[in-house]
Amino acid sequence: MGSKSRRSSSQISEQSEDESQYFCFCGLQSPTRVSWTRENPGRRFHGCARYREGFNCGFFKWVDAKFSHRATEVILELIQRRHGPLPIMEDELDDANSMQVKIKGLESLVNHLKKEVSRMKIQRDIYRVLFVLMLSGLVWFVVICNFSNEKKLLSLP
Repeated sequence: MGSKSRRSSSQISEQSEDESQYFCFCGLQSPTRVSWTRENPGRRFHGCARYREGFNCGFFKWVDAKFSHRATEVILELIQRRHGPLPIMEDELDDANSMQVKIKGLESLVNHLKKEVSRMKIQRDIYRVLFVLMLSGLVWFVVICNFSNEKKLLSLP
């Protein structure tokens, strides 16, 4: 009857002065965190400042490149020797949270693209109307010029 601990599988780390500062879509400074999942142990990332508060904007960006398979194995072995095996629940929760973050980010992108498509459709319709007006004006000009030339031809000096 062991109890399962639900500690966070990421932590905030101190930023050095040369690291870039990121701001999430909420407008808050995005802290550098460290992932402790089985797939990305020790890998740093930026996420929404409200990560794990129930609401977050979906901002996510890796700081570090993906580690090699061997490096990941070594890190996991060192953690296991020092602290015991990582709880499986921790990985599942973090994977679900990271997927939710990705989904929210993609939903935000879809909404942005829908607005952009709508704006472009309106712009296209405006260009169509302007084209028809210009074409109508050109036809009117040609008709007036021809009518004017006909009068000159018919009149005798």
